[in-house]
Amino acid sequence: MYTQEEINLITLCGIEELTYNARYKLLCGLNSPYPDFAKCANLLIKTLSAGVYNKVKDKFYDSAFRERLLHTLDKKGVKCVTFFSPEYPESLKNTSAPPVVLFCKGDTRLLGGRLFAVVGSRRTLPKVIAECKKISGELTKKFTVVSGLAEGADSAALQGALDAGGRVVSVLAYGFDYVYPAFNSALVKRVEGCGLLVSEYLPSTAPKNFQFPVRNRIIAGLAEGALIVSAGRKSGALITAGYCFDYGRDVFAFPYNAGTLSGEGCNSLIKKGAYLTENILDISNVYGLDFKTSETKPLTADEKALFDAVREEGEAFIPAIADKLGKQPFQLIPLLTSLEIKGLIVRLGGNRYSAV
Repeated sequence: MYTQEEINLITLCGIEELTYNARYKLLCGLNSPYPDFAKCANLLIKTLSAGVYNKVKDKFYDSAFRERLLHTLDKKGVKCVTFFSPEYPESLKNTSAPPVVLFCKGDTRLLGGRLFAVVGSRRTLPKVIAECKKISGELTKKFTVVSGLAEGADSAALQGALDAGGRVVSVLAYGFDYVYPAFNSALVKRVEGCGLLVSEYLPSTAPKNFQFPVRNRIIAGLAEGALIVSAGRKSGALITAGYCFDYGRDVFAFPYNAGTLSGEGCNSLIKKGAYLTENILDISNVYGLDFKTSETKPLTADEKALFDAVREEGEAFIPAIADKLGKQPFQLIPLLTSLEIKGLIVRLGGNRYSAV
């Protein structure tokens, strides 16, 4: 199921004594999927004590530890998408601090599609919650909606997208053994059934305050753009927006009347260059997309032939499909893009596509 390189990374993430920074140094410092602990000794001991370093080294080479870890993940229905997996999103890989492993439950093919983030604060006005649900539902005609799972705007974004029949990705700041807030257990099941749950943490990792702002870099890294529907001066949604600015993503924000505390952060973002957004048209104008007519446009003959071929294959390797259709692979690029925009196929990585 996993390559040796992938198992190495999963093992690194399973060693609780190894911090993210140390784990990432092992990955990037050697530019190799096979960590050489002898070479890394000086590098790691700067981060870890010698005793902890030896413990980490022993665990990494313990085959029984690896087998127990992989068995536990499989038993809990967790799929691991590692930094070396074909499914790992390029948009996330190219950020400054990509997760070494994405622990996933649900449809991992969504990682290869177009994602748009909708986030906000826990304390969001009821009328804004309604608008958040509406615009999230409209976004699903072109994007998979990505958000967290917090009370307020994040939960509303997921609910609005799911109610519209769309797909969602929810990025958690803790392991799958926990649901936070607890009353969102039904929403978690909906997301897993009609979308994807993602976490960089082992299932047994409990929620901790520092993990939530760190998690926001993943939401920003996955998304093409992000809509901030509500944010006070110190809202975590502003951290997501900050990552988006750093990564070169488009940032959109709802405007608020002066003096509205839950909108002060949004108004500040607009002053910094975020797109003032009152409805879906403000997003469609930036991307040149027509959210109203996408579902009614018929496929061209070439699009239909390609879509039928991809659907028949299940997981289609584009060079093989091109040969089957009597075309060159480069001739399929605009057709693939069109089918992706119409929500009919998703990119899996490794030059492979699948019908939705």
